[in-house]
Amino acid sequence: MNTKTFAATSHPCRSRRPLLGSSLALSLAFLWASACLAQLPETLAKPMANDPLQVTIHRLSNGMTVYLSPNRQEPRIASAVAVRAGSKNDARDSTGMAHYLEHMLFKGSAKLGTTDYAKEKLHLDKILELYEKRFKAADPKGQGLIYKEIDKESVAAAAYAIPNELDKVYGQMGFTHVNAGTGYDRTTYTSEFPRNRVETWARAEADRFAKPVFRLFQSEIETVYEEKNRSLDDADDIIFYAMMERLYEGHPYSVPIIGTIEHLKNPSLAKMYAFYDRYYVPNNMAIALSGDFDRDEMLKILEKRFGALKPAVPPRKETPKIAPLKGARRVEVKYEAEEEVLVSWLTAPKGDPDYEPLLIMSLLMDNSAAGIINLELEQAQKVKKAGSFPMTLNDGGSWTLWAVTKQGQTLETADALLMETVAKLKSGGFAEEDIRAVVTDYEVSHKKDLEVNMKRADLMADAFQDYEPWDKAAGRIERLKAVTKDDVLRVARQYLGDDRVVVYRRNAKPELPSIAKPGFTKVDIDPSRQSAFFKELLAMPAEPIEPKWLVEGRDYSVTPLPQGKLYSGRNPFNDLFALGFIFDLGNDHVRDVCAALDLLKLSGAGDLPAEQFKKKLYGLGTTLGYGCGRDVVSVSLSGLNENLWPSLELMAKRFAEPNVAPDILPKMVAVQVGAHQDNKKDPKYVHYALGEFASRGADSSVLAELSDAELKKLEVPRLKGIMQGLFDYKHRTTYVGNRTPGEIAKLVETGNAKFKEPPARKPLAYLKAAKPRVVFAHRDMLQSWVGLYAADEVFVPDRVVDYRHYTGYMGGGMSGVVFQEIRESRSLAYAADAWYEEADWKSDENKLVGQVETQADKTLEASSVMLELLRSLPPSMERFNEARQTQEQLLRTRRIGFRQVPSTLVVWEKLGLSGDPRPARFEKTLRYTMPDLERFSTRFKDKPMTLFILGNKSRTDLTGLKKLGTVEEKTLEQIFPY
Repeated sequence: MNTKTFAATSHPCRSRRPLLGSSLALSLAFLWASACLAQLPETLAKPMANDPLQVTIHRLSNGMTVYLSPNRQEPRIASAVAVRAGSKNDARDSTGMAHYLEHMLFKGSAKLGTTDYAKEKLHLDKILELYEKRFKAADPKGQGLIYKEIDKESVAAAAYAIPNELDKVYGQMGFTHVNAGTGYDRTTYTSEFPRNRVETWARAEADRFAKPVFRLFQSEIETVYEEKNRSLDDADDIIFYAMMERLYEGHPYSVPIIGTIEHLKNPSLAKMYAFYDRYYVPNNMAIALSGDFDRDEMLKILEKRFGALKPAVPPRKETPKIAPLKGARRVEVKYEAEEEVLVSWLTAPKGDPDYEPLLIMSLLMDNSAAGIINLELEQAQKVKKAGSFPMTLNDGGSWTLWAVTKQGQTLETADALLMETVAKLKSGGFAEEDIRAVVTDYEVSHKKDLEVNMKRADLMADAFQDYEPWDKAAGRIERLKAVTKDDVLRVARQYLGDDRVVVYRRNAKPELPSIAKPGFTKVDIDPSRQSAFFKELLAMPAEPIEPKWLVEGRDYSVTPLPQGKLYSGRNPFNDLFALGFIFDLGNDHVRDVCAALDLLKLSGAGDLPAEQFKKKLYGLGTTLGYGCGRDVVSVSLSGLNENLWPSLELMAKRFAEPNVAPDILPKMVAVQVGAHQDNKKDPKYVHYALGEFASRGADSSVLAELSDAELKKLEVPRLKGIMQGLFDYKHRTTYVGNRTPGEIAKLVETGNAKFKEPPARKPLAYLKAAKPRVVFAHRDMLQSWVGLYAADEVFVPDRVVDYRHYTGYMGGGMSGVVFQEIRESRSLAYAADAWYEEADWKSDENKLVGQVETQADKTLEASSVMLELLRSLPPSMERFNEARQTQEQLLRTRRIGFRQVPSTLVVWEKLGLSGDPRPARFEKTLRYTMPDLERFSTRFKDKPMTLFILGNKSRTDLTGLKKLGTVEEKTLEQIFPY
């Protein structure tokens, strides 16, 4: 069949059924009927005139849909393979199947991931049979006996398995963003690859989806257990899934995407294969591509590879009914964390005419700058933080308000404050100009998204999975512009009534389920194993892509100014600008500079109070941001080119004449003092604080934060003085846009004849332990979060190739040593990684870093394995070749995007580098050898390493940990200054 001709046809459901003879007619009739059943989008042979992505839509001969959006900014292509199936489609007695399947589609096929599929299959068939037997067994003891048989067969099957061989292929060819995600209605598989590897990608992906083999399933169950543990230890997940359970009671959306613990413990492989057979069919899938390619050539390749997938009758679109809410459903959950309230209403599903008015409504309430919630609650400091978010799914939608309480505030009070903002919305407490500002901001964000191939591919994949015609997806901004105040009031009053779900998360100990570590025999991973198909894929011809380095005068300019250097580059893509100011001082030099910036965020400018200042800046489509640390302060301004000057004037006015409301500093201090207590409840922040203390001791960045007593002594006049004097210091300026360096130099001119030198910076150094240490802090949680560090040398520019190869070899994503040995071989963790962390300044030290998130009763084993791996690099020429090829291909094919050029120049300068350092690194990479890597790795052999672990003391083998180093137990009072 002529693919181009077929692709140019209109929607098959709008034409008569083909009246042709022969088997071709039957084939076309089948595709016609299947397309109607699947509700496929219309094909589009030529891009629409008003489409910035210039998308065309095609249908392969088997019914698979293809979205193409060429973008030649760099010689790479982003792909998203979209499936119209997610957790909603799970069988009710086997939840989690869609998510399990997403994991298993990385395990290979009959050709990839195995040394001998015929022999492996004998054991895989037996494993399938045993899992079904176990699934149907009611007796836990009987299930346990069957599990032992499964373990025995899994070990036998693993003798032929090659874990993550797909990732290894992709790694050697310079692929990035190799990932997947499961949602309620969808599953998407992503990757980004060099343009010269299109044929290889298509061949590998088509094989992956044609006949996947679910090998190494036993170890993947353990991995998903760990992912579930992770979710149960996450405060946001706890409250979100409680909301979903009540909001969509009786509907599949009420079940967590990952599934229930009961079903995760006893999965059915047969049901997983059934899920695949039903939903992973061409008419239910789409390929979205954005990047450097020719449409016609791409279509030929896709037809050749993906067009060979067997067509099948697609599933009908399933739309289970959602029961309406009646009154307020209230629920409480417990978690040791800051307290939070969610208030949710059911709204409209994807494709509903109310989608745009509801989106405008949501953004009027919360746009992170000048929404009703942002000004009424956050700016006024009535709560610690608050916001809202819409969630529009295929079967239904919802809109949710949330607020985190400040110290001493009840959840009931925060709930009432949220409802006051809803009352203001419904009473019309906003203007038409606020709607215009929201649309402008949305349009600016959309333009930024279109700069990135992966986001472009995601937009196309979303349209397919949302059953949204492309003309509708591409025309969203025009429809948003047409929304009126009356439209917003109508949907607010229609949907935001008394029927709602209210969830309180109380600060209290939760009841944690027990998921015991099962008996699991380690799978031996031989990195030298390679399938014949692996070798074929690597041997496919590909014309080398020549690297492109940054050249001053062509790609950027550096202009000396009185205040410091201006690094500028052009934006060839759209009408947006980005302006930045970077100061080499922080709270190590000016103790309260970060507090001054926090106050500035809550201040107005001149005669403009804070609320009016924020609305004016937001109305210009401009974002003003601040960053502050121990040795850096940054200010960023971005938006539309046409509004650069008025935006810069507003920013300058805020620094020169900050308008500070009389009561704002005491409120800010009260919120921050309360936040200090919440920090000690947040496991992520506690683990960070523990790591800082373990690696830097008294010089910890957390201990350098202002104490409660210091916060309470802050005074407005001093903080104002810091703000007003900041631009008196020398600083770097970065710019991307369509103006010349000379124009920008004039715009940022301050009139100062002389600028202050920034204070001397103290080089970053880490504690050098005399012997191995284990620094432990207790928290009642299911997992242990294990971190590792070892201090190393001060940054050496000539060793960057060593640093990157070590990280690629040991870390390297799913095919890295640490991931392979800890997750794939032993199923000890969901997350496992290691890398060599390079310094930010030429005078700073580097360090070796490792991390593992593991079930508490696996802490000792996971920690021991990580230490063993990092002390003695396991040699493998196959792994080395992959790491080296990855580095070479990334240097050849990745480009520093126009938006990142100025900031990259600043990074290089801080490291003492003159010009683009990559040409020298490229030449060294081409000559790099396994002995080079082994020589570099020997530095860690006898280096004392420090583990820092946050976990449950009663579930963790502290006695066993003493074998790994001197155990130091730390309290929160020791690692926090408040």
